[in-house]
Amino acid sequence: MTFLGRIQRIWVAFDYQVVLPLLACLPLFLGRYLAAKRGQLYGYMEHDWRKFSFQDGAFHQRLEASLAQLLPEESKQAHKLAVIRRYQMQSLEEWEAACLIVGRDVSTWPVRFEGLEEVQKALLDNPRVVFLTAHFGSSILGTVLLQKLGLPVLGMSSNVVEMPCVHPSISAFYRKKYAAMGRYLNGGEILHREGNMMKFTRFLKNRGIVVIVGDLPPDSNEKPTVRDFLGASRGFASGPVKLSHLAKASFRSFVCEYQSGVYVVRFSEPHEEPYGFVEKAIRANPSTWWAADLLTLYPKIEPSA
Repeated sequence: MTFLGRIQRIWVAFDYQVVLPLLACLPLFLGRYLAAKRGQLYGYMEHDWRKFSFQDGAFHQRLEASLAQLLPEESKQAHKLAVIRRYQMQSLEEWEAACLIVGRDVSTWPVRFEGLEEVQKALLDNPRVVFLTAHFGSSILGTVLLQKLGLPVLGMSSNVVEMPCVHPSISAFYRKKYAAMGRYLNGGEILHREGNMMKFTRFLKNRGIVVIVGDLPPDSNEKPTVRDFLGASRGFASGPVKLSHLAKASFRSFVCEYQSGVYVVRFSEPHEEPYGFVEKAIRANPSTWWAADLLTLYPKIEPSA
């Protein structure tokens, strides 16, 4: 390992074991401000854990290309600012996760729900729902705020952070985050999708909510879910649609964003296409989609395919 590589590993450990927990213990306005500054710094450094963990040299270029595609009318300078804001958004999401880890009671934070009454009414008829969300805004906080619906919540994650190439401090941060989320899930938990699909299906056949961060490309060996999304017919991982069909659950979506001092959780309308709802949120604020680098990775599917 090179000298710079050793320095980076030391910094990553300090960042996830000391910096983020420290920011989470500060007064909220100060912690949020400094978390945004952390993200701004990482944006200028092009520092993202997926980039250095997986030796993904094209990560930042994909991110810039995706945001340029989402903001076609804007200047190159505006595209660069959008990239910086994307890093800030990811840092803020990590800070929110750290707040959960250190034991802050996020249920007391200001929140506004849009479409909540309709969702509650629908759950009286069918108390089984698969919620699609995305790596967008405050997705972790949005998931725990579903506590308001009064049903157990099972969140689907991936074991990608357990891969040997991922720094152990990052892996530990994610495990602590998932464990801390469990306090708010009405008896539910966060489970990896790998090897647990039957458990998700059995869970839904009783009553409850499954949350899937569904803006991921399909695996190479699966038949993708195809949707018109951000200007093209694209393929997505099939898990959300497949699970809702297997469990006879309704299929909806939500996003959570911080706006003017309040977290806003918005639900899709009863007959609104879930991927279309997510697309609308992304188009309204592209840099809030902190997985924007995925845009160029979705396979484009011809309509006749």
